[in-house]
Amino acid sequence: MPSAPGQFPRIRRAVPSDCRAIAEVHVAAWRETYAGLVPDDVLRNLSIERREDFWRGAVTQAQSTTRVFVAEIGVLGIVGFAACGPRRSALLTQDGEIFAIYLRRPAQRRGLGRRLMRAMAADMLARGLNSAAAWVLEGNHGARRFYERLGGVLVGEQTVTLGEVALREVAYGWADLAALAGRSG
Repeated sequence: MPSAPGQFPRIRRAVPSDCRAIAEVHVAAWRETYAGLVPDDVLRNLSIERREDFWRGAVTQAQSTTRVFVAEIGVLGIVGFAACGPRRSALLTQDGEIFAIYLRRPAQRRGLGRRLMRAMAADMLARGLNSAAAWVLEGNHGARRFYERLGGVLVGEQTVTLGEVALREVAYGWADLAALAGRSG
């Protein structure tokens, strides 16, 4: 997915008109990433419409504490997204939590994931959240390596159920979001 002239990737806050594209990326990325890791029926039953409704709520509800960012490349449009906010998981001790970060496979390994993480870290810092964690399926080795390269350390584990299958998740944490946001000391 090379960028043509004038199609430089950019990271920005999501707006309501992005919600359909976010949902499309969400469903496609799950099917690309989790084939063989989660039950096939879970992947088959993913709905762009339900995901769009979910993300529209996160983006438009005034009381929502979730921030959504998109990775966009010129005429290709939105190729990835990420969401963060105050910690939701009672199993974590960090202030903030990364709820989602997904890129379509052709957009991966181009620095967009790192830039999405940087945007979320800066946003959480601005809101007084100084540390964060992210849950990832134990078998998702690519995501685990990504978090480790960004300085994430293992801080927790849990079992989740998808369909009728119990899966292990591990949490990666960052004690100081300033480094992840690209700020010194």
